[in-house]
Amino acid sequence: MQFMLSNLDRPVDLDLVKEYNRIVCESLCDKPGEIRSYPVRITGTDYKPGMPAIEKIEEVLRLAKEIDHPIKQGFYLFGHIAREQWFNDGNKRTAQLVANHVFVQNNAAMLAVPVEERENFWHKLVKFYETGQQDDLNDFLYKTSIGIMPGGLTMEKTREIEERNRKWLGLE
Repeated sequence: MQFMLSNLDRPVDLDLVKEYNRIVCESLCDKPGEIRSYPVRITGTDYKPGMPAIEKIEEVLRLAKEIDHPIKQGFYLFGHIAREQWFNDGNKRTAQLVANHVFVQNNAAMLAVPVEERENFWHKLVKFYETGQQDDLNDFLYKTSIGIMPGGLTMEKTREIEERNRKWLGLE
């Protein structure tokens, strides 16, 4: 969260997405923050994502910028990062952070799947992996996992929160 709050002025580009993956996977995954270079399998499904190509990733990121609604844009990015498995590991966590980056950047929402909905989430996600149809997953996430930010979160308020947290943690 600290990284997100400190980087809300950054656009969602490949470097930002790679940095989120590096943070998620540091000390836990093979080659954190690097685009996947070998085939992977996903537990619970026969779906096998193709090898990621930088050109395709850049196209996804470019198309996302054309989506004018931040929640739709965040869901679009979440779906592509998770389904296409851009990284060796941590793709869903990276996808969630990227979606939340878009949401918070636009004072829109936060995405967090409640514990009691995890099994339903997994079923919707696997269906999306297998079909490529994201509408059911988006509908589920919107109804169960999106917290709309009342009154929005301004950049000024974000900086105030960040300063308070840094002081509280003794980082200043």
